[in-house]
Formats: sequence, C-alpha cells, structure tokens
Amino acid sequence: MNEDSAGKRLDCLPGGRLKIWQDRQEFCFTTDAVFLAAFPHLVTKARVLELGCGTGAVSLLMASRGASQVLSVDINPHVVALLQESLRENRLEERVEARCADIRNYRELFRSESFDLVLANPPYRVGGRRRQVGTEACHETGTTLEDFFRAASFALKTRGRFALVQIPERFTDAVKLGMACQLELKRLQWVHARSDRPAWIFLAEFTKGGHPGLEVLPPLVMYNPDGSYSRQTLEYYYGKEHGHD
Repeated sequence: MNEDSAGKRLDCLPGGRLKIWQDRQEFCFTTDAVFLAAFPHLVTKARVLELGCGTGAVSLLMASRGASQVLSVDINPHVVALLQESLRENRLEERVEARCADIRNYRELFRSESFDLVLANPPYRVGGRRRQVGTEACHETGTTLEDFFRAASFALKTRGRFALVQIPERFTDAVKLGMACQLELKRLQWVHARSDRPAWIFLAEFTKGGHPGLEVLPPLVMYNPDGSYSRQTLEYYYGKEHGHD
C-alpha cells in the first residue's frame, strides 16, 4: 500500500496484477466486492455495467475476468476520478469507462437492453446509525434498492443477468423487486464468516425474463476454524486452481 498525506492510496486487488486508487475518506473495497465480481456467469465478449461502482474494484475485476467492455457509474465524482486514475494505472481506458452520474437517470445514461451483465453492491442499510465515512455507499440516503433493480432491468438484454450482494435483512425485498422488474432469481449463495455463524451477506443472480427455477449453492464460509481463509474464499479470490484448505 502506498498512501500520501491526504489519505489517497494505491492498493492491490486480489492476485496482485491490478492496482486500485482509493481514499481513506471514502468507502474502500471489501470482501463483498471480491465475492460479487467472482460470482456471476460471464458470457464471451460480455458488455458489463456496474451500478454504484465506488472506486471500481468490481469493474476492474470484471475486466480481469475477460469482459470486453465495462461501464462503471457512480454519483460521487471523487470516487469516479479515483477509478479513472486506476484505469490509467492498469492501462484499461479502452475497455472500462468510469462515468459520474445518478443511476436514477438510467434512461438517459445508456440504451435499453444493451448489457449482458449488470452488477451492484448497493447500500445495505435503510435506517440505523450512519457511518461517518462512505455514508452514501452504506446507507440509502437517496438512491434505493428499487432504483438499482429498475436500472438493471432497463439495461439488460433478455436473458441477461443481474448480480447483487446484499445483507439477509434485504433478501425478501430483493426477491419482490426482482419479480416486479421481470428479473427472476436463478442463483443464490449465503455467505458466512464461520460455519457456526449466521449468514452476513448473500450473493444473488437474477435473469431478465428468466423461467422460474432456483439453484441454491452450498454456503460460502469465509474462514476455517483456525482463522485462515477457507478453500472457497481462496477460490473466489484467486481462482479454483488456488483453492485449498
């Protein structure tokens, strides 16, 4: 990590090949983003949209996975500027575009049915005590979960996929919003810190215009009993060839 006096820093994403500029005054990427980027199916030459991209960890990882084009959208101009720096750092300017915009204006931002995959790590909390850092990234201060679903449905091609990470308290909200927006829940995975702990997030993949039928994956348990990363976590972080206990 290389940090200046103002808190701006250059970090590495899992694998060490990609660099990401972040700021300690903003919400920095977490395990949630890494899991989200590894979770969904990615078609060949996929056009990908990330809604509420923050500093762009998911977008950078999707480019690393082979997406042909990625559009990254966030309302915060500072994090978008940081992502633009990351794109230059990684020489990805031709494959990833970072755009400062409000996703609620989705009809003006992109053509309908123009993306194969949409990803989102929306704010988790509706109420409660607010974080002092990254408030908009963690709390619904303006944009709601429904806004993310509406924008995703508009952007996706028929049979396109919407991948989401959220907390368990919002699971029924997500299912209802998916049904209202013609997004059928097709894959689901609950994520636990340890095997004896309740799930703290879930990963979900919806298909636009998909037929009913849900695949529930085995739970993803992040840590082994000794505190080391589990085989599943290592697979999500570094690929299946690196997964081991």
